[in-house]
Amino acid sequence: MGKFTEWVSESFIWGVGVTRPKPGSERFAARYITGLLLGAIALLAAVFLAVVTHI
Repeated sequence: MGKFTEWVSESFIWGVGVTRPKPGSERFAARYITGLLLGAIALLAAVFLAVVTHI
């Protein structure tokens, strides 16, 4: 899982242009960014399903 979170974090840093985390906190930043992105995807999926079931 570590390589996946590092890849997601690095992609997010390059794609969005956020500042790199301080040395020593890269692992926390990678997990935080991955968690936020997965949470956003889950929220969007839940909203989509709620809208589809009410149509």
